[in-house]
Amino acid sequence: MMSEPKTTPFPALTSAQRLHIEIYGYVIIENLLSQEEVGTLKDKVYEIEDLYRRTGEQPGPNCWNTSTKEEFFRVDNLPHLAPCFFDYLTHPRIVGMAEEIIGGPARLQQSDAHIRRPLKEEKTRHGFHRGINPAYSHYENGLYHFSFIKALTNLTDLGPDDGGTTVIAGTHKVPTDVPQEDIVNAAYEDPSMIHQVIVPAGSTLLFYESLIHAAGIIKSDKERVLILGGYMPTMFQAWMGYDPDPDFAETVSDEHRALLTGEAKFRWPRGKRELGEPAKV
Repeated sequence: MMSEPKTTPFPALTSAQRLHIEIYGYVIIENLLSQEEVGTLKDKVYEIEDLYRRTGEQPGPNCWNTSTKEEFFRVDNLPHLAPCFFDYLTHPRIVGMAEEIIGGPARLQQSDAHIRRPLKEEKTRHGFHRGINPAYSHYENGLYHFSFIKALTNLTDLGPDDGGTTVIAGTHKVPTDVPQEDIVNAAYEDPSMIHQVIVPAGSTLLFYESLIHAAGIIKSDKERVLILGGYMPTMFQAWMGYDPDPDFAETVSDEHRALLTGEAKFRWPRGKRELGEPAKV
C-alpha cells in the first residue's frame, strides 16, 4: 500500500527562497529529507545497481538505464519501483515547491536516480546544458513561473571536491537567441557566475530546467548518489518514455494518480502567491 497523500503546502518556499530562485534560477533547501529517508533511498539505488551488475535485470517494468558505465549508473522512471522512490516523488514539500514555481497543479514528468564516481581522466570543463527553452514561462503577481522544474536531492554529503551540481546563475531567463557556447565561455571568464552545490546529504536543489547546468566534476575519491524528480503543468503529457506504469497507477490514491498521469490536463487553476506571503511549512 502506497502512502496516502498529505496536504501540499502553499506557499512552500519562504520569501527569501522564492526571491533566490527568481534571481539565480535555483535555490537549495538544506536537510529536506531525514537521515533515515536518505539511507533508505541510497540503499535502494545501490541495490538496483547491484542487481543489474550481477544479472543484467531491471528492478521492475517500465524503467530503463540511461547509463550503466562504472563511473555513471542511472535508472529512470522510478515511482513504481520502490515505496521510497514513490514517497520521495510525491513528497508534499517537493510537490508544493514545484507547483509554486510552475504556477499551478503539477504532474510528474521525469524521475531518475544516479550513482556518479570519479572519472579516470579528470575533466577540466563542465558539460553545461539546458533542457527547455526559457520562453515556456509566465508571470503572476510579478513573479516568474516556469513550466519545468526539477528537485534534485543529494543522498551523500557534498564538499567542494565531491562533484555537486554546477550552474551558471541567472541563465534561466537568457533566451535561446544567445548561443549557449557564448554564455558558457563568458561565464568561464568570470567564474563567480558559476555556482556549485555544496550541501549535507538530504538537501534538495530546486532549479528551472531552463537554467544552464551540469553534473559537477568529482575531484575527491567519493561516490555521489542522488535522486531527481521533474515536474510540469498537467497539460504537458509524458515524454521520452516517462509514462507512468498503468498497473501501478491503479493502486494509488486519486490525488497521487493525478500527479503521476497528469489526467487533469487543461483543468489548471493558477496559484497566486505574493512574494511577502509567509511559507506554510
